Amino acid sequence: MSDTTRRTLHHYPTFTAPTAAEAYADAPDLDQEAEVLAQLSRDPELDGCREIALREAALADRRWWRSRTELDGLLAESAAYALQQRDRLNPEDVAGPIGPDSIEWDAPGGTRAYVRQEYLYWYSVPPGCGPCPPEDPCPWHAEHGTR
Repeated sequence: MSDTTRRTLHHYPTFTAPTAAEAYADAPDLDQEAEVLAQLSRDPELDGCREIALREAALADRRWWRSRTELDGLLAESAAYALQQRDRLNPEDVAGPIGPDSIEWDAPGGTRAYVRQEYLYWYSVPPGCGPCPPEDPCPWHAEHGTR
């Protein structure tokens, strides 16, 4: 009998993260978004702002989806990881239903899937609409679920 190499399969829970098409369906043009981010990044009062981190991560993910180059993939993973780490330290800023510490994001590509979830919720929730109590949700949260 010969020695055989054992492989360990990683089993990740299944969940439904938004696809890139779903998350970025109504997103601004890539060049337009890059220009807006450049303007926002010049404002010293917005240093460390979650919106900028989220939009940068989403822009990097969108660029990777368009180019599929290794460099864009590394940039997208790095920006996604930075956002996820920021959100772990500031869980009150998380918009989507699955938090940054959830095991779902441990699967390959999970950090970018987290960005897509967060971008979709950030972009689609009406401005000024904050977290709603489950017992009294606003119309948007009544239809889409509360946080």
